[in-house]
Amino acid sequence: MPTGNEHNLANRFTEFESGRESVASGCSERFIVTVWEAIRSSLRLLSHRDRRLLAVAAGLQMATSILDLLGVLLFGLVGILAASSVQGSPPPSYVENVANSLGLVDASTDTLTAIAGLTAAALLLLKSGVSILIIRRVLRFLASRCAAVSARLGATLLARPILEVQARPSQEIAYALSAGVIAAISGILGNSVIVITEATLLILLGGALLIVSPLVALAAIGYFALVAILLQRLLGTWAARVGRMVAAADIASTATVQEAINSYREVSVSNRRSFYSDRFRELRQESARGNSDGQFIVQLPKYVLEAALVFGATALAVTQFLMQDAMTAVGTLALFLAAGTRVMPSIMRLQASTTGIRAASGSAETTYALAASLEWATQPEVHSPEPQAIREQIQRESRDLVPNLEVSEVTLNYPGAGAAALHSVSITVDAGSSLALVGATGSGKSTLADVILGVLRPESGSVTIGGLAPEQAVVKWPGGIGYVPQEVALSNGTVRDNVALGLPRAAIDDERVWRALDSAHIAEFLRSSREGLDTRIGEHGVRLSGGQRQRLGIARALYTGPRLLVLDEATSALDAETEQAIAETFESLEGEVTLVTVAHRLATIRHADEVIYLEHGRVLARGTFKEVRRAVPRFDRQAELLGL
Repeated sequence: MPTGNEHNLANRFTEFESGRESVASGCSERFIVTVWEAIRSSLRLLSHRDRRLLAVAAGLQMATSILDLLGVLLFGLVGILAASSVQGSPPPSYVENVANSLGLVDASTDTLTAIAGLTAAALLLLKSGVSILIIRRVLRFLASRCAAVSARLGATLLARPILEVQARPSQEIAYALSAGVIAAISGILGNSVIVITEATLLILLGGALLIVSPLVALAAIGYFALVAILLQRLLGTWAARVGRMVAAADIASTATVQEAINSYREVSVSNRRSFYSDRFRELRQESARGNSDGQFIVQLPKYVLEAALVFGATALAVTQFLMQDAMTAVGTLALFLAAGTRVMPSIMRLQASTTGIRAASGSAETTYALAASLEWATQPEVHSPEPQAIREQIQRESRDLVPNLEVSEVTLNYPGAGAAALHSVSITVDAGSSLALVGATGSGKSTLADVILGVLRPESGSVTIGGLAPEQAVVKWPGGIGYVPQEVALSNGTVRDNVALGLPRAAIDDERVWRALDSAHIAEFLRSSREGLDTRIGEHGVRLSGGQRQRLGIARALYTGPRLLVLDEATSALDAETEQAIAETFESLEGEVTLVTVAHRLATIRHADEVIYLEHGRVLARGTFKEVRRAVPRFDRQAELLGL
């Protein structure tokens, strides 16, 4: 009998799967209706300049179809000349007129046949060579645009408030910014250029056949169009469905692996590892089935169209020899076969590209949805400063920042919440002083800290740091504001990488890193028992203890020499001795650095210049530690229980 916990775990998987499917189906209904809709959605991701360049490349590729047309007509002429030679009759008058105009007055029929054949071959080879060069350039251009679109879309996302960033699962965002963008740009627009080129070739060849033999042309056009339409109706919807299925399975399998790794201890001790491994296997099998279907969809048109060409050529040969003289029949059949050798590959490429667009549209839906949710217009590419400029900027330590903090009548509501998380909160903190935010769980302390940092934007009211809004302050004084969370996010890199988070190696000043580590009381440990700054800490810092991870987060905040430091219970994982040492470090900063502390452990904020007690998003009391104790009985009882 399965236990209640196992039922709960199974239910979570079921809910996750149904949510995944609803996301995929919702994206489909909202964004992708036709191939043209997919192309338009992808074009909107490009700048106007990039669209023009893509149009020029498509135009050049279309122009090469003229070489195809001339080559096919010449091969048809070869058939007519060959038939004339076999019958011993002179070439048609229009052929002789063209030969005379080219100075080939005395050329024999065999000579004209050879010249026409060689010229046709040369034209077709030239067309293939030019097409290869153009397609190569187009694909490289689109690949570079993939990187640019991913970067700009990512930058737009990261510029949004934290609630918008966290509105989607991280796995979906990662997919949308990587594989989704590749599908939208390279997959859809790259195939679109091929579709336009092949459609142009088919139109030109169809027009030539109409001039030479209208009835045969109409019959051939109708025949091949019917085959292509049937294939598209069969494969197009299938390909789009497969693309969505593969994308959803890939996102879900990534989420499953991350959940299993992040909760490894709980999963192990409750013996639930098999649930995750089974679920992961199911998702990878689903993705594998989708990929195999996609490969089959690409290959199927080749065999269908080859059979269609053989059947069509046989039917044409029978009717032509029954209804026409031998020379006309041979010439028409030669022209049909010459055109067919170009038409069939062209139809196959057209079919494959159209199907590829439908498949890529399924994979790109997460990208379209993300762009739409951000109301994303094309953003200019933003480049980071040079490493030397970054080093100099950090060395200045934002000394021109006067870190006074002003919070005025701030109100904020979380979506779907019944009551405001913050209601008309006003705070003034002078430069160099310290402020502690206290209150029960859910009182709004961390929300207020996020508003101060600029990661949450209030619905009304304002916040200024040094006279500027937080988002403007971090641009003018990068590194001037520091933050230490209770749970420090660490990357799978070295100590150096984590202290100077996000900076390129050439911009990192090792001496400053060591000073920050000294201030966080972890430098000696790294010097004596590890590889110094090159110590690799593992994913999420698994090679460090909880206290060491928190001290690394403190060092990160101190690395840039901040003038405003926001601490969210920054010493909760430390032993008493280390906590006291780091508290002394923070106290030594007073007067130069403004400290804002979100306090859960009251012993850390007894000496704060001002304590603010929050309740249900409102300021209930403010003053010194003792004054707030007198004003709030609940707070006083907490302090008494702790012996303060």
